[in-house]
Amino acid sequence: MKRWKRALLTGLAACAAMMVTASASSFDSTADSLKAMGLFAGTNNGYELDRAPTRAEAATMLVRLLGKTEEAEALWASDPSGFAFRDMESFDWAKPYVHWLAKNDLAAGTSATQFSPSAPCTAQMYAAFLMRTLGYYEVNGDFAFADALTFARSHDVINDVNCDTSKFLRDHVVATSYTALAARPKSGESDLLTKLVGDGAISASAAAAEQQKFAAYRGYAAVMQAVNGVTLENVTSLSVSGGLSLEIAAVSETRISGERLSSESTLTMTVPGSDPFVLERSGYYADGRFYTAENGVKTWKKATLDQVLKELAQPGAVPLVLLDRVEADGSVYALTYSAAGKQRYLADLQVLESALGGSVLGFRDLTIGELAAEVRTEGGRLASLSSGVTVTGKMSHLTTGGEAAVTISAMQNSKVTATGSAVQISAPGDLVAYQQKG
Repeated sequence: MKRWKRALLTGLAACAAMMVTASASSFDSTADSLKAMGLFAGTNNGYELDRAPTRAEAATMLVRLLGKTEEAEALWASDPSGFAFRDMESFDWAKPYVHWLAKNDLAAGTSATQFSPSAPCTAQMYAAFLMRTLGYYEVNGDFAFADALTFARSHDVINDVNCDTSKFLRDHVVATSYTALAARPKSGESDLLTKLVGDGAISASAAAAEQQKFAAYRGYAAVMQAVNGVTLENVTSLSVSGGLSLEIAAVSETRISGERLSSESTLTMTVPGSDPFVLERSGYYADGRFYTAENGVKTWKKATLDQVLKELAQPGAVPLVLLDRVEADGSVYALTYSAAGKQRYLADLQVLESALGGSVLGFRDLTIGELAAEVRTEGGRLASLSSGVTVTGKMSHLTTGGEAAVTISAMQNSKVTATGSAVQISAPGDLVAYQQKG
């Protein structure tokens, strides 16, 4: 009995916290947005986001992303001379776009005379394409092709949500392309989309809605990336009703200053007919080590600060492609998750279940309601964050082992209670008593 209580208490509280950090999505709505701006057309069979892109398709997508389709086709019609690639006879539809990219040093062949149009386009290749689109070139020493993915990550074009580097699909082409539109180009415009409008590649009216979203997102992301030198108080409430009934309350306080952190949390689960089950946990991070004490058991492990913040489910910027709307109203940002964002949340529940052994929670047939969050700021810094979600479905009945149809309702509220020198972080006095974990 105690085992499942501990697993459920830790697991479901983390599920509730994922509402503000939710990071296999299907980016159909993102494809719709690109198509509305004339930057994506799909294929004769629709978007086909679930398969790998070919190099010919990636080249065509890149030209569309730049709003240069007509220019490329006109160049090909007037002057196809100098087209060096001899392996594209079965890819006449892609020749104008490959030709234009080669002429503008945005794409190269696999050799002097081969483009390999039917070969799969890898995440590394497409990352290099996108960074060139943003004005960065290997020949200028901006980056090396071998480091294209790392370079794209450093410019917020590639992340763990919009790109699966081991299984790169057209889905990820769409998601990374959309993210690149919101990134700042080397030439200094606020984002690539604004540059394309200024160049006349995209009409101002077609881009207006996305430009407004991108501007609001930049403000929101800047606030969330600056969550340091603060004390955060987090309160999570979660209730399960239906064939299984329980209540969970989680209260935590986390202090972050530079590369150091400390935290304390108390999670309480109440099941009708049983005494409350309480899990108390404290943590301390410094010098690449994360020390935790859970109900008296003291361990430490090697970690980065980002890994610790993720483990503690501290607020962070939600990736752009998971949000349908981002609206700024003075000091308040309102976020509404997209279908991909909801799908990601449900996928995180399944990942969590696997981490717990795959047999404790038994999630099945999950359906999620609206997923939204509100971020309030003060003086350009995070002041508070609130979010809520309802999930319906089935899970294992934790006492009988049978199936229970349930509704899970979760709310989380976070607020900054101290900043600057008022944030005090102290190391436990008995660090030598902590045992290395794993």
